[in-house]
Amino acid sequence: MMLALLCGLSACGSIPSSSSPQPITAFERQGPTNAVPVPQADMDPESLVRAFLKATADPDSGHEAARKFLTTTSSEQWDDRGDMLIIDEINIFVDQRSEDAVRLRLIGDNVGTLKTDGELLPATGRVETTLSLARVGDQWRIDGPLPNGTMLDRNQFETAYRGATLYFTNRSLEHLVADPRWFYSGKDTEATELLTRLIAGPAADLADAVDSGFPNGAALRGPVTALNDGGVRVELTGIGSSSTRDRTALAAQIIWTLDAADIGGPYVINADGGPLIPERAPGWQTTDVRSFDPTAVPATDVGLNIIRSGALLKVTDSGTVPVDGPLGSGTAVRSAVISADGETDAAVLARAERRFDLVVGPYGANPAVVTSGVSITRPSFGQDANAVWAVVDGQPVQWMRDESGDSERLIPVNADAIATVARGAITELQVAPDGVRVALIVGGQVVFAVVSTNADGGLSLTSPRIAAYNIGNRAVSLDWASPTTLMVARDTVESPVAQLSINGTPAVGLLSGNLSPPVRAVVADQSTVYVGDTLGVLRLGSSNGQPDQYWTEVEPAMAPDVIPVLP
Repeated sequence: MMLALLCGLSACGSIPSSSSPQPITAFERQGPTNAVPVPQADMDPESLVRAFLKATADPDSGHEAARKFLTTTSSEQWDDRGDMLIIDEINIFVDQRSEDAVRLRLIGDNVGTLKTDGELLPATGRVETTLSLARVGDQWRIDGPLPNGTMLDRNQFETAYRGATLYFTNRSLEHLVADPRWFYSGKDTEATELLTRLIAGPAADLADAVDSGFPNGAALRGPVTALNDGGVRVELTGIGSSSTRDRTALAAQIIWTLDAADIGGPYVINADGGPLIPERAPGWQTTDVRSFDPTAVPATDVGLNIIRSGALLKVTDSGTVPVDGPLGSGTAVRSAVISADGETDAAVLARAERRFDLVVGPYGANPAVVTSGVSITRPSFGQDANAVWAVVDGQPVQWMRDESGDSERLIPVNADAIATVARGAITELQVAPDGVRVALIVGGQVVFAVVSTNADGGLSLTSPRIAAYNIGNRAVSLDWASPTTLMVARDTVESPVAQLSINGTPAVGLLSGNLSPPVRAVVADQSTVYVGDTLGVLRLGSSNGQPDQYWTEVEPAMAPDVIPVLP
C-alpha cells in the first residue's frame, strides 16, 4: 500500500485506485538508493535542470550533490535551508538562448511540502521560477539566483524517501501518538536518524497536544549500534533524575518507534552511563511496554451492528437481533457509535418538533440524554469511553465523565481555526483512537485537526489542514480504521470509498466495481471496511489472509438506508 499511496502523490484531481484496504506500512526497508544523478557532459540545459531537481533529494553536506549542477557563484548564493517543495508534471520552457547562456522557466504542480523535520504536508497550486544557465567549459551549469529552499521532482521523492512513524505520548504519558515523518534513504543510519528526530520532539502541529519522556537536553551519546545476537544498543545522555514513570514512557517511545521500522529487539537502553531502568539492563522487549502498544485494540465480541428503520440491531450469523434496551426496540436512532471495548454506546435520537437528543449509556441498556439540538452529527468516542464528541447546532462539543463515573460535563470546543482552511458546515467529526487527532467533513472537504487543551482545561481544534487535495468536496462520511488511517465515503460514482493516511500522501480509492453509489456511510477497523450504499451494507477486508477482490454483501443488512455501526 505504501507504493500505491506514493504513486498517488501526483493525483491532485483524482483518486488512484487500490485493490483493498491495507495498513499503511511504516518503513519500506530497502537498500540505500544510488539514484541521485550527477552532471554529464552531454546534458542539454533542460536535462541538466531536471537532473538538478532529482539531485536535491540528497540533503547531505548542504545538498552537495545538487550543488554540482551550479556555478561557484550560484552555489555560494543558494540558501538551501527550509522546506522542500515536491513538484509534479514539470515543464521547462526556454525563453532566451545563445551559444553560452540560456534563460528558461520551470513550471510544475506543487503536490507536497516536506518540512525540515521530515513532516510531509499536502499541497496544491502551481510553481513557476526562472533559471539562468551558463557554459562552464564544455558543460552547462545553473548560474544566477535560485529560490530559497529546495524543489524535488516527485518521482525522485518516491525513489529516495521513505516513511517512518515516531511515537510521542499523550499529555498523561499513558498512550502513544503517531507522528509520521519522511527520511532520505540514501544512507544506512535508520535507527540513529529515527531516534535523533524523536529526541528533537514532535512536529509543530502536535506540540500542544502531546508530551515526551525525554527531558530537555536529552541526546544520543553516539550512534545506535547493533548487538551481536540481535537487537540494538541505545546510549542516551542528559536524562538526569527523571522518574521511573517518565523513563518507562521514554523507553516505550524508543521501542515502538524502532519496532514500527522493523528494527527488532532486545533494546538495550542506557542513560548517563547506566541502565535506563536497572531491572531492564539486559534489554527491553515490546512486551515490557505492552500497555503502550499503539496498534492494540480492546477485545470485544460486539461485532457489526446496523441501524435499520431507526433501531439499532446486532448482526449475527443467522440474521439480526435488536440490541437490548430502547435503542434496539425504538424507531428514533439516526446515528450511533460503539466504544472500542464494546461496553458503551452513543446515539443521536430523533425527537418531536425536529429536535434531536445525544444519548450515552451502557451498550444494550437505557442511555441518558446529555444534550439536545436542532442538528447533531454522528457521535464519536475519544481515546476511551469516557469522552464523546459531536457537533451540536454547528458547535463541536465534548461530553466527559470522570473515571469514577460520578460526575460528567459538556465542554464546548473552540473550532474557529477550521474556517481558515475550509468553509461550510461541519457535517462529520470523528476523533482518532489516540484521542489527539480529529477528522472532519467541512463543506464536503476532509480536514485534519489536533485536539489541544489550554491551561484552564479548555479544548480547541488546532493546526487544521486539508487532509488530501485529491478527495474534492463531496465527502459524506468518514471513520478511523486505525490511529493513522482514515476511510472516506464520497457522493460520487468514481472511487466512492477512499483510504487516507495521516502521513501526508494523497487518498487512494478502494475497489468500487460492485458498489451501488451513492455510498452514504462508512465504518472501519484495522482489517475490514463496511459501507452503506443504495442496496445495503457491504464489506471489504481479507479472506484467508488474502485481500478481498470485491465487496461482499452482508446479507442480513441488505436493505435500502441501512447504516453500519462498529465498535
